[in-house]
Amino acid sequence: MRQQRLQGLIVGSRQHQQDLIRALNVLPIRPVIDKFFPLVDLAEAFRLQQAGGHFGKICLEF
Repeated sequence: MRQQRLQGLIVGSRQHQQDLIRALNVLPIRPVIDKFFPLVDLAEAFRLQQAGGHFGKICLEF
């Protein structure tokens, strides 16, 4: 048997999700970006994520 993991995000009711989206469009909240990788370096991006040494989002450019 293989180990598997399912990860998700609970956002509450549909109304709460719509309120959150409206707030994000108005407020100056921006994600923290740790590092950008070109798509050809996808494996390196996964290694960084798996090592857990990042703070913020790991982004792919394509």
